[in-house]
Amino acid sequence: MSSYREHRIDIAEFTPDLRYELPLAIDDMSLAHHLGIRNRTLWWAVHNKPKLYKVFQLPKRGKNGGYRQIQNPADRLKDIQKNLLVRFLEPVTTQPHIGAYIHGRSCKDTALQHVGKGVILSLDIKDFFPSVKRSMIRQYLHRVVGYGHTVASLLAELMTYKNFVPQGAPTSGLIANLVADYKFDRKIMGELKRQDPRWVYTRYSDDIDISHPETQAPETLYALIEFVRNTLSAAGFRLNAAKTKVEPHWKRQKVLGLIVNNKVNVPRLEYMRVRSLIHNCLVHGFDTQFERAGVSGVSQLKSHIRGKLAFFKQVDEIKAQRLKDQYDLACQVHNDVKDNEVSFDA
Repeated sequence: MSSYREHRIDIAEFTPDLRYELPLAIDDMSLAHHLGIRNRTLWWAVHNKPKLYKVFQLPKRGKNGGYRQIQNPADRLKDIQKNLLVRFLEPVTTQPHIGAYIHGRSCKDTALQHVGKGVILSLDIKDFFPSVKRSMIRQYLHRVVGYGHTVASLLAELMTYKNFVPQGAPTSGLIANLVADYKFDRKIMGELKRQDPRWVYTRYSDDIDISHPETQAPETLYALIEFVRNTLSAAGFRLNAAKTKVEPHWKRQKVLGLIVNNKVNVPRLEYMRVRSLIHNCLVHGFDTQFERAGVSGVSQLKSHIRGKLAFFKQVDEIKAQRLKDQYDLACQVHNDVKDNEVSFDA
C-alpha cells in the first residue's frame, strides 16, 4: 500500500437500511409532532439554545492532564434530545466498524476485531466532538437520510451548541458517529479494501485502529498515516499526531487500553493497581486514597473506581465482580451505603 488515491463514494452507499422507518417529517409542525412537543416549544428550544446549556470543565484522564469542556443541556432540552435520539437516530443502521455510543456494543467488541494481527496502527482524532459542525449534520440529514432542508436544519439546531456538537447532549455520540461515517470512515475503508481486503478498520469515537494480519513495511504505514491525515483534513477533522502509534506483533499490542496480541485482556498491571487501591480503601478508608488515584476527593475517587470496574466488566465479568464485592464491602465498612452505580446484572 505504497500509494493512495481519492476514493469517491456514491451517496446511495450511505442510505440507512431502516431509512423508511424513520419519522415522516416535512416541516416544523410535523417535526414537533414526532418529537412529542408543540411547535412553539420547538422554536423556543432553537432560539434559546445559548441559555439552555450549562458549560463547565472536567479534568482529563491521563498523565498530561488538562481539562475538557462540557456543555450540559437543561432538562427540558435534554428531554427533547432524548426523543430525537430514539425516533430519528437510533433506527439508522450502523456498521460493525463503529464501536462507541451504540447499544449492545463495547470496547471489547472493537478490540476483538484486531486480535492476533501482524501490525496495528492506532490514531486519534483531535477535538472530535467540536469538529462535528451544524452544517455537517444538516448535510448528512438532507443528502443521506433524505429530509428536506427545513427539517434537516431544525434537527441540526437541536443537536448542536452554537455551531458544534456539545459534549453532554444525549444525541452527540450517535450523530457524531453517523457524520464521521459519512465524511471519512467509508472513504478510508474503501481505499483499504481496494489495496488489500485483509485490512481491518474500526473507530471508537475519536480512536481509529487499523490492522493487518501481516507486518508492513515502514513506508507502507507512513503512506497510510498520510492518507488518513489528508482524508480527515478534507472532511474537516484533524489527526492528533502525538497519539499515533504503530504496534507490531512482537510488542504488546493495545486497542482502547486492552491487550489484543492473542486474546482480549485487561493489562495485568492496571488490574493489580485497581485491586490494590480498593484494598487500601477497605483497610484505611476512601479519604486516605484519593490523592493516590490522582483525583481531588472521595466522590471523584469512587467515580474513578466505578469507571474502572465497568471497563473490566466488559472483558472479564468474574474478575470484575470480585473487585466489585470488595468495593461494596469497603463502602459498608466505612459507613457508606452500598454503591450500586455499577450493575453486574444480566
